[in-house]
Amino acid sequence: LKHAFTIKPFWFYLIASFIGLGIFNGLTTWVEAIIRPRGFTPNDAGTLGALMIVGGLVGAIVLPALSDKQQKRQRFLMIAFVGAIPGLLGLTFAESGVLLFGSAILLGFFLVSAMPIGMQYAAEITRPTPEGTSNGLIQLFGQGAVVFVYIMEAMTTSDGSFTPSLILALALLIISAGLVTQMKDPQHI
Repeated sequence: LKHAFTIKPFWFYLIASFIGLGIFNGLTTWVEAIIRPRGFTPNDAGTLGALMIVGGLVGAIVLPALSDKQQKRQRFLMIAFVGAIPGLLGLTFAESGVLLFGSAILLGFFLVSAMPIGMQYAAEITRPTPEGTSNGLIQLFGQGAVVFVYIMEAMTTSDGSFTPSLILALALLIISAGLVTQMKDPQHI
């Protein structure tokens, strides 16, 4: 445990995963309230949530497999965080169902795919720390990310809009991408 905390790129990934999990938890918690002011129904919110999960399942298979094949973690973490930005923009501002649902798939695909890549990255850079320890720390930080659910609620405007918190989430995704630029693939550490 002590060794894992001495590795700077591990701290960068802990922060990035905290942000990613916080955004995911916040979106899935408030999905109906986020889209209702734009005229979408509770059924639309259910569809959006399901599409985000399906996109995430596909992304969690595709991107980690490509990362493993190329033995590149940093590149695919960057793809995941940067790729999530257009999806979050669509969720924030989409007025049509097609754009909203497409954004949900895109966001899920990229945001969820970062976790398995990041867990593998963490296991590789923290050796000889056991993989269960590094991944357990990531999960622990992820549980703390529930604070973003409360931040989103606190930032809701008087008319019920979640736009300010979604813009904060966009800024946090950009910060995460910045953190990823400071992480090097394990063979380069």
